Amino acid sequence: MTDLEVAQLFDGRSLDEALATPADQLTRTQREGLREYFLETVDKPYSDQRQAVQAARKTRCESYDGVTEIMVMSDLDATRRRQTYVLRRGAYDAPTEKVEPGTPASLPPFPADAPRNRRGLARWLTDDGHPLTPRVAVNRLWQQCFGSGLVRTPEDFGSQGLPPTHPALLDWLSRDFVSGGWNLKRTLRQIVLSATYRQDSAASKELVARDPDNLLLARGASYQWPAEMIRDNALWASGLLVDKRGGSPARPYDLAVSFKPVKVDSGEGLYRRSLYTFWKRTGPAPVMMTLDASKRDVCVVKRERTSTPLQACVLLNGPQFIEAARVMGQAMLKKHGENVDAMLVEMFRRLTSRAPTDREQKILRGGFDEQLAYFQADPKRAEVFLKTGKAPVEKGIPAVRIAAAAMVANTLMNFDECVTKR
Repeated sequence: MTDLEVAQLFDGRSLDEALATPADQLTRTQREGLREYFLETVDKPYSDQRQAVQAARKTRCESYDGVTEIMVMSDLDATRRRQTYVLRRGAYDAPTEKVEPGTPASLPPFPADAPRNRRGLARWLTDDGHPLTPRVAVNRLWQQCFGSGLVRTPEDFGSQGLPPTHPALLDWLSRDFVSGGWNLKRTLRQIVLSATYRQDSAASKELVARDPDNLLLARGASYQWPAEMIRDNALWASGLLVDKRGGSPARPYDLAVSFKPVKVDSGEGLYRRSLYTFWKRTGPAPVMMTLDASKRDVCVVKRERTSTPLQACVLLNGPQFIEAARVMGQAMLKKHGENVDAMLVEMFRRLTSRAPTDREQKILRGGFDEQLAYFQADPKRAEVFLKTGKAPVEKGIPAVRIAAAAMVANTLMNFDECVTKR
């Protein structure tokens, strides 16, 4: 509707008055209103052209909507940059002294030729002579490999943090890291190929008593794998892991029972790497939280490690782990047929990266036979058990045998060697 038609609906006389007024006595508003009214309601060529323009605009907007937009940040000009002040008692409306961009006086000076912006800060942080950046980076890499860094307080390299256990080693690694072009892979390779990293984590009682926290690095590191690695290892061993990079967030089974339930995925979304799990700070993934993942409501550089009965409960009863064990069991049975011992050896090797000992092989065979007898006595329990998860069940293998093999695989997934780095 035109403006004149809207006014007519409101007062019932605007259009009539404009039409009754002589042309030389029309106001500017009336003249423009009548012209618009004529073009919209009487002039057919104009109306057709207008509709064509609107259709073209709609097509253009639809093409724009289909393009993925990426927000690009840039620094404001010096004349437009917002001024920052020290606030009296933190009150936003009580500014005092003006604050200029700068770095702590206790650290190396800011480069004279560097701009006082993000780019300049990046140059300052990655300067070859910076005492902190390479040390912090190398300490994080050491922490990834050994469970704890050379500085046991990775979040605090200041006076309130702990001193390095091996200061000379930290200095050498940081200098070598810089001289090697800040190459992360090169430094990681150096660490994992070292004799220190390749030590056995087993130690005598005397050594453990003298150095319970392994500060002297006299034995290999031993700690529980991160939550993501435990889940991904179970998916990989079963053959369910979808090794696809990028894409939309994945919604596995446990998100349906989080604090903020969401609809779970179907298909490959259930089996993608834990890196891609959909995450809400108000409703994090329950399995990840139970296995010590951080909530991400604050930034952390070191996760807390716990060992609780609830973790074993998740590994033994979580739908993701039950399904992975089932798929692994039926795959092993399909490959080895009636050769149960060969099936158990390969299952153990895939989950622990070594062959079982004779004693372990005997325990595995006893466990399989016991579970097989249990399900043969009540086949309906096997059918109910195999309904866990959305992966298809192998039709050519008896359900009781799949269930028995799955129980053995599930037990192994809860085995200390499958969840602990040694």
